[in-house]
Amino acid sequence: MSDQKKCECINIRPAADVADEHDGMEITFEIPGVSAENVELEVKDRLLSLCAKSSLHRRGLPVVYKRAFYLSDAVNTSGITAKISDGILTLFLPKSEHAKAHRINVE
Repeated sequence: MSDQKKCECINIRPAADVADEHDGMEITFEIPGVSAENVELEVKDRLLSLCAKSSLHRRGLPVVYKRAFYLSDAVNTSGITAKISDGILTLFLPKSEHAKAHRINVE
């Protein structure tokens, strides 16, 4: 049996607001008590995973925000950007060129 104590925390699945824009999608999460160095974002096999450790506690346990999304082929995963300000994490997921809306001329 291991001498290490199992890490206990309160896991919260933050709500996500998604806005579709011409060049991509913007996703915002409300994750209070989190700074940039405590946010982990990863894309693996088109699964976008968020894990953010908060400075807040509930019932004496640290709060951890976790959320995951499967991304369509329409997202250019290598171009995803993220920023956090005042507990609001904003991701921009650019559309791949073939997924962007374009006009078709009729002759």
